[in-house]
Amino acid sequence: MKKILAVDIGEKRIGLSYNRGTSFATPLKVIPSESLKKNVKNIIQIAQQIQAEIIVLGLPLRLDHSIKNEAQKIIKIRELLSNCFPGEVVLFDERLTTKEAEKRLLEADVSRKKRKMVIDQLAATIILQTYIDSTQV
Repeated sequence: MKKILAVDIGEKRIGLSYNRGTSFATPLKVIPSESLKKNVKNIIQIAQQIQAEIIVLGLPLRLDHSIKNEAQKIIKIRELLSNCFPGEVVLFDERLTTKEAEKRLLEADVSRKKRKMVIDQLAATIILQTYIDSTQV
């Protein structure tokens, strides 16, 4: 199985998850969301560190499949990543992943402060596991 880095880009934080070449998503870390160029540079650097062959970007679509304003930014990031990452850069529907991550953290009785720090990482893990399960790369 190919090594995959999943990315959930938020306004303040970027959640990252990877699969270590297995069929299981593993949380990696959360980094601050900065400028477009800085975010692309950081994502490429992390992808190289884990020797990723695919980068999966969570694409925030509306429930009716239309594109949200935030999705335009993700599409631009995909374009920039594709220009400097040798592997495949994939957009993957991330609808409701943050809500699912919030639900799981609440069920686990994680404090509000801790939830805020890990929710993007868990969302990236959900995105990656869903991607792996749906594609079997």
